[in-house]
Amino acid sequence: MPGITGIIVKNAVGDEETKLSLMLNSMLHEEFYSYGTYIHRENGFFIGYSSIKESFSDCMPIFNEDKSLVLFLTGECYLDNQKIDQLRHLGHSFNQSNAEIIIHLYEEDEGFFQNLNGWYNGIILDLKKQRAILFNDRYGIRRIYYYENQQAFFFSSEAKSLLKILPSLRALDPKSVGEYLAYDCVLENRTFFSDIFLLPSGSTWNFEHRKVEKKRYFDSSELENQTIASKDDFLEELSDVFIQILPRYFTGKKVGLSLTGGLDTRMILAGKKLSPGELPCYTYAGSYRETLDERIAPRVARACGQTHEILRLDDNKFLSEYPSHVEKSIYISDGLQNVEKADGLYFSKLSRQIAPIRLTGIYGSQVLKGVSGLQERLPYSQLINPDFNQNINSALETYSSVSKINDLSLMLFNEISFWWNGFISTQSSQVAVRSPYLDNDFIKVLYKFPWRDFDFASKFQLDFIRRNNHQLMSFPTTGSYGGNYSPVISGMINQFLKFLIVTDKIYIRERLPYFDSLTHWVGRLDSFFSPLQADKLIMGFTDFRRYRIWYRDQLSQYLREVLLSKRTYDRPYWNKLYLEKVVNDHIDGRGTYLREIRKVFQIEMIHRVLLEDR
Repeated sequence: MPGITGIIVKNAVGDEETKLSLMLNSMLHEEFYSYGTYIHRENGFFIGYSSIKESFSDCMPIFNEDKSLVLFLTGECYLDNQKIDQLRHLGHSFNQSNAEIIIHLYEEDEGFFQNLNGWYNGIILDLKKQRAILFNDRYGIRRIYYYENQQAFFFSSEAKSLLKILPSLRALDPKSVGEYLAYDCVLENRTFFSDIFLLPSGSTWNFEHRKVEKKRYFDSSELENQTIASKDDFLEELSDVFIQILPRYFTGKKVGLSLTGGLDTRMILAGKKLSPGELPCYTYAGSYRETLDERIAPRVARACGQTHEILRLDDNKFLSEYPSHVEKSIYISDGLQNVEKADGLYFSKLSRQIAPIRLTGIYGSQVLKGVSGLQERLPYSQLINPDFNQNINSALETYSSVSKINDLSLMLFNEISFWWNGFISTQSSQVAVRSPYLDNDFIKVLYKFPWRDFDFASKFQLDFIRRNNHQLMSFPTTGSYGGNYSPVISGMINQFLKFLIVTDKIYIRERLPYFDSLTHWVGRLDSFFSPLQADKLIMGFTDFRRYRIWYRDQLSQYLREVLLSKRTYDRPYWNKLYLEKVVNDHIDGRGTYLREIRKVFQIEMIHRVLLEDR
């Protein structure tokens, strides 16, 4: 995805410019990127940058008036008009629609980072002070990978930039692989790759006179120690602040809403007064059948006077090209994007054709309802080579340690930083992604009431929609509201929708807690009756992705070629005999081993795409 990369030299060896070129070139995934380099040899600063054309950061390098300060930025920041007016009053001239304003904020107040709002990373070169300041957003959504040795400090928005120029780093860290196998992500600011680490969220690292001072500008305790509000005051303030912040997310050339049938996106529509056709809406779908999102979202969009389009995945075409899709997805995301979500890049390309900015309800259910993805998802123990088990045990201990914090802080600064990051990485290579649910002001209010002491989210969202756009109450949602009917009818619809969600999870996805043996029987029965296509009577209403079945049928040959190969067998993680059983039993319909298959497949693709073949 577009970003920054660079070298801060300690002891010059003379090849820094060549390395910088290689680092930047590995990040140029699309023709619609702007890019370039900036070199200040005297201070040892070698910087590369790229951005989506006409995006917030498409104005690099960014200078102050006397060119003593230089800024490079990835992502977007949202600023109030009051701050903009203050800077103009102080005599600064800038384009407020892009990142030019950021350099003037630093010029007036070097501690301005704590007030930045958005998802971003960047570096400021203070040439007079011979200083560089590397920084990122408070959640670490926009990643900075780094490696340090005696010659230099290397950094990049994409790990592949470092792998490209430093062959010694091309190895997976066993501890990180253990954490992925247990939790589907790597914890504690480490990465898949040995000796490559992440800049901690909310960081400002100062490089001056060949030394680095590692500082954090944000501490969650500031939010955790607020005075607790009453329940009524909390809900009222949360509603008010959501309306206040929404205009920030509608700025820019053209914004499109990725609309679902759920409450998170509907709340966005209810909270913003829109002109007809102002916000083009679209919904992702597949070819299997019409999902609930497809049925509900167009009606919601029309009720708000907005256009709507279904962006459909052609299953047959996509699956015939799946190897290239999954390889590119792994490459762009540095291995973060799940192999089961390789269609994310495909959909993001379609989204860009509608609008270069994608507004979404992502993280709404996480911060309001505590919907967690960071959970223990261990494969069957027989799959793991006994010599590798110590890394699984280490992962469990690590999570036990990091989870002993405030629940909301765990969600924001661990789960969203590490587990959910893969969903953003590939999308950001095509469009600017925005969500109001991580806005600084909104999150600040959330900390004013014990987060999980009561189940407020669905009622709060429905009340918000009812007060701000009652017409949107006419339609049911996917799982928590049955529509504006009589209580009996609405309740029946709601329960039926929940039933569809549960059955789809059992049928389509990997095994669920307490349903371990059931999902195996479902896989066996489905394989036996699949020629009759009886599943279409009730399945597929809530999830258009069908990787359990696709891996069994359309992708079976490809999976066998990859997973049952000598290259995969020789990895130190797997028990070869059990891996053969897992793949063959799943493909032959003797059980459901989606979890085991996707984990082995993910690690193997990281090896091949990022460490070996390229």
